[in-house]
Amino acid sequence: MWKRRERKPMAVDIDHMKVLNQEAIEQLELMSTALEASELATGTMRDSLDTMIENHWHGYMDIIHMITMHDEDLAATMKKQGTILLDEEDNEYAERQFTANRALLLLLLPALIRRHQRFIHLWALRGSPMIDYFKESMAMEREHTSEIIAIIQGMV
Repeated sequence: MWKRRERKPMAVDIDHMKVLNQEAIEQLELMSTALEASELATGTMRDSLDTMIENHWHGYMDIIHMITMHDEDLAATMKKQGTILLDEEDNEYAERQFTANRALLLLLLPALIRRHQRFIHLWALRGSPMIDYFKESMAMEREHTSEIIAIIQGMV
């Protein structure tokens, strides 16, 4: 006869979370660079850059999906915020056109980059005497990050 045991929360690999957040930062920086270049471009070059921006956003969302698989609190916060992580096979998601307000995106991307840098810093504090600060800060950072992602997701 099998005994039911309660599931224990899985320990988070801090180094892996740091790497995932660093990869998210890299995707956002590439997206920001393409966005700045598209401001100066016209015609087919601008269309190509817009496609690159979308591709970097989709790459970023893939990384966020990986982060939420390890960080259940971020997944819950994003679900509460209404941000849905969709699969690439979803036609509506794949066929969206880039119609974002470029100036707003240029302001939101650095804010999102700072949030991921903050995540890296906070993961480094884990296990130190500052555990209460860690818990409060992580909850706030998760909420702010999911809000910014929801705003950008609505535009891209």
